[in-house]
Amino acid sequence: MVAFGIDFGTTNSVLASVSGGEVSTVALDEPPQEWAELGFGKVLPTVIAQNGDSIDFGWSAKRNPKRLDAVKRLFASEDEVLVGSRTMKVEEAAAIFFRQISTKATEAGLDLDSAVVTIPANSRGVARFRTKISAGLSGIEVLALLNEPTAAAMAYARHIEDDQRVLVFDFGGGTLDVTILRSIEGVFVEEASKGVGRLGGIDIDRAFAEAVKRRVPAGSSIDASDLERAKVLLSTQETVPMSLVGGGPFEVNRIELETAIQPLLQQCAHPVLRCINDLGSPRIDHLLLVGGSSKIPAVQRQISQLVGLDPTGDVDPMTAVAEGAALSAGILSGDVVDFDFFVATEHALGTIVTDPTTDQQRFSVLIPRNTKLPASATDGYSPIHDNQESVIIRVIEGDPEHPVTHEDNVVLKEWDVDISPPRPADEAGFRVTYSYDVDGILNVRVVDSETEAVRLDEQLSFGVARSKADLVEIRKRIDSMSVGSAPSNGTSAGPRLDDVSMDVINRARTKIMPFLDEAEVAQFEALIESLEGSAPEARDEPRAALQKAIRGHAYLL
Repeated sequence: MVAFGIDFGTTNSVLASVSGGEVSTVALDEPPQEWAELGFGKVLPTVIAQNGDSIDFGWSAKRNPKRLDAVKRLFASEDEVLVGSRTMKVEEAAAIFFRQISTKATEAGLDLDSAVVTIPANSRGVARFRTKISAGLSGIEVLALLNEPTAAAMAYARHIEDDQRVLVFDFGGGTLDVTILRSIEGVFVEEASKGVGRLGGIDIDRAFAEAVKRRVPAGSSIDASDLERAKVLLSTQETVPMSLVGGGPFEVNRIELETAIQPLLQQCAHPVLRCINDLGSPRIDHLLLVGGSSKIPAVQRQISQLVGLDPTGDVDPMTAVAEGAALSAGILSGDVVDFDFFVATEHALGTIVTDPTTDQQRFSVLIPRNTKLPASATDGYSPIHDNQESVIIRVIEGDPEHPVTHEDNVVLKEWDVDISPPRPADEAGFRVTYSYDVDGILNVRVVDSETEAVRLDEQLSFGVARSKADLVEIRKRIDSMSVGSAPSNGTSAGPRLDDVSMDVINRARTKIMPFLDEAEVAQFEALIESLEGSAPEARDEPRAALQKAIRGHAYLL
C-alpha cells in the first residue's frame, strides 16, 4: 500500500510517498536544465497561469508574466483571485493546482486519492479550512493537516533519540515557522511555536531585486526569474554573472544579497528567541533548517549562533516536509509502525465574554493551546442582562494571555444566538461545546441549559464553502479546466463489511448525495446496491468502490 504526503508550499510544492516504510519523493514536472542543476528536480512551482483557453502549471506557468503566484498566502485575506482574464474563488485556484499534482501522480503510475497535507504551524482556522476544501475539490481526501515543522522533524525522526529536543526553523517561500519539539516515546510533542505569516523567499526576492535595480543602467532591465536563480546560486558562489535585458554583462554578489535582506534577517531572529525564552532556555539537541530560504548562508549563520548548534545535514531542506507528511500518512495506514505522531492545537480556542462588573471583555478558553486533536470541550455561560432575546457567540483564536484586541487574537466567526423565551439571566444559561478535529476544523454547538434546545450547531466555514451546492458547481468547473480527467471511481482493497461499512453508506447518503444531480446520485445508488447485495465473503470490493467514489467528493465531507 502506498501513502502520500503533500507539501503545499507558497512558492513550491512537493509530493512524497511511503511504501514498505520507505519514503521517496515524486518528480511532478521537469524543470529547465538550469533549475534542475540547482536541486529543484522534485519540486513543482506553486504557480498557475492562463494560456489561451487552458491553464498552465508549474515550470511552464512560472515563465508566464501574468501568472498567479503564492495562492496559499491569499487564504487568510482574499476570497477571489485573477488568473489571466479569469476571476475565480481562491479555493478554486488552489484546487486546480492540487488537481495537477493528482494528474502528475497518475501519469507516474500512482493512485493519489488521499494524502496528509502540510500547513504552516501558525495557520489560522480560515487557512486550515480552505486548504482542506481545496484539496477535496481536486479529488484528494485530506487524511490530516500536519504542521510543517512537525512534518520536517518526522523526516529526521530516526536520528532523534527519546527525550531530545529539536528546533525546526522552517523558512519557505512565503512563511517562517519556528517550532521546538520534544521526542517522547516515539511521539513529537510541540513545546513552543512562533511564526511570521508573511516572511519568506518572496520577500527576499523583492528586497534583493530592489537593491540590484538601483545599479542597473538606464535603458536596461533584469529578468526576475534570472535574479531568483542568481539568489539560489549565491548560496554556493560568491558572485554570479548575469545578462541584462537590453544587452550588456552584469554581476551580483553574496554581500549585496546579504546587505539587502538584513532587515528580514532581523525578523527571523524574533520567533527563534521567543520559542527559546518561552521554555526558559531549554537544552536543544538538534537544529533542523528546512525550506528553500534556509539555504542562504547568512540565514544559517544567524540561526546557528542563536541556538548554539550547527544545523543537521541529514535532510533535504526542499523535500523534508513532504517526506514527513508521507511518513505520517504511512502511520495512519499502518505501513509505518516504529514511531507515532499526533496533531495539536497551535492556538487557544475560546469565546469572548464580558465581565459585568467592569464591562471588560476577556478570552474565555475552551480548548487550550497544544491540546491533542481531536478534542472537545464544553463550558457554561449566561447572558449579562435579564430578559435578553439573544447573545452573540464569538469564536476567538489566539493567546488568552493577551487582551482580546491584541494582533495575536483573531475572531474567526460570530453568531447571534436566540434566547427563547426571554427570562432572568440566571435562568437563561447555555452550554457552548467546541469540537476540534485533527485538521483544525471547528464545530460549535450551543444548547439551552434549561430547555436542552439546540440553538446552534455549525461548522466554521469560510469563503466558497458557505454553500455545499456551490461547491459541486465549482468542482465541475475544475474538472473542465484541469489537465486530465476527474478521478475515477475505481476499486481498491479495503476492510470487510461491518459497522464501518454502514458508516460509509451513511456518509454517502447524508454528506454527498443530497448535493449531486440525478445522474451522479444514480451512480452512488448503484454502488450502494452492489455493496448491500454482495455475499459476506465478496463485500470488500464494492465497499472499496463506494469509498473511492466518496473520496472523489471529499470537499463535501
